[in-house]
Amino acid sequence: HILTQCNLSCRHCYINPEQHGKTRVPLETIKAWLDVFSDGSPATNLIFLGGEPTLHPDLPEAIKYAYTRGFSSITVDTNGYLFHDILSKVSPDVIDYFSFSLDGATRKTNDMIRGKGSFDTCVQGIKSAVLKDFSTSLIYTVSTKNIHELDKFAPLLKDLKIDLFFIQV
Repeated sequence: HILTQCNLSCRHCYINPEQHGKTRVPLETIKAWLDVFSDGSPATNLIFLGGEPTLHPDLPEAIKYAYTRGFSSITVDTNGYLFHDILSKVSPDVIDYFSFSLDGATRKTNDMIRGKGSFDTCVQGIKSAVLKDFSTSLIYTVSTKNIHELDKFAPLLKDLKIDLFFIQV
């Protein structure tokens, strides 16, 4: 978790600024962590998390640095708002996945959980990433509020050209 700041207030989010703090991890600290955790092992995967990691202004540099450290894969989990023009500041050859969070296969369900407008923004973010040749994955956090839409995800995933689909319970 490189910061706790987020532009959304998802019903199920476990990030609590009172408990987890309100500061952003400085780039030099992120680099130091990456040095510690990178061992060149083909099994070492890295996921940048937040809050919303794309709100961190140094995320592109952190991704590029992580790439030089030899991680097996590098992923950024995002709510799809893609702040700081992130898709133009990194290239598909240094990041394995942008992993988008959508908690409903429909606007109505997703926006009830994540906030008004979040479905359309996330879908647009996915389309923008795919157009720039980034690999994408989708994270669906299941709850009693959205389990009824699980069967609607297959056509949505195909339409959005999602490479991997994760269901979190």
